[in-house]
Amino acid sequence: MKLTRIVMVCGVLILNTVIGLGQEQVLASEETELQSVRQQLDMETSVRSSDKHAETLAKQFQVEVKTVEQLRASKQGWGEISIRMALAQELVKTDSKTYPTMTEALQKVGDLRSQGSGWGAIAKDLGFKLGPIVSEMRHVRNEMRAEMRNADPDRGSKVSKQEMGHERVKIEREHKGDRMDRVERIERPERMEKPERPERPERPDRPDRPEKPERPGRN
Repeated sequence: MKLTRIVMVCGVLILNTVIGLGQEQVLASEETELQSVRQQLDMETSVRSSDKHAETLAKQFQVEVKTVEQLRASKQGWGEISIRMALAQELVKTDSKTYPTMTEALQKVGDLRSQGSGWGAIAKDLGFKLGPIVSEMRHVRNEMRAEMRNADPDRGSKVSKQEMGHERVKIEREHKGDRMDRVERIERPERMEKPERPERPERPDRPDRPEKPERPGRN
């Protein structure tokens, strides 16, 4: 009976460990993607005016333009601002009693960020997962690109080319490992066998030497 309980406890502990490792991997992957989207936003928004950025984000998160401008005044990049607003929006949805407005939610997110917390740690501390934030950031990026193309087709095409360039580099990096694996799997060509050395011809038999004639003896 005791042995059965011990086995059950060990099984539960192992299962929890496996689940925990899986969740950490998912969180790390989501945080990596979030950083990638942030970098894309920072790069692509460099070709637009700040007023347009603020208007787009204010419309996206349903806040006043001055709220976005206040974040920008603290020298935050547009990618950073977008992530903070996405986190604040999710906080209002999940805990509206404590944080009924975006202003209060943004203050909480800012406090955690100023303490050096990463995006995954902030989401966990606030009681929700990072997945919805990643989805929201993708939507923000798409909205930014769409408005950029509508406002200035030439600049929009420029961003599209930049985006294609980054996607191409990403694909090349992903496939570089595959190519290296294929190269390593290529078998080395077999070494050519040395040609056999021809047999040396046999020497002809030497003719018998004639016998010397007997010398006449002295009488």
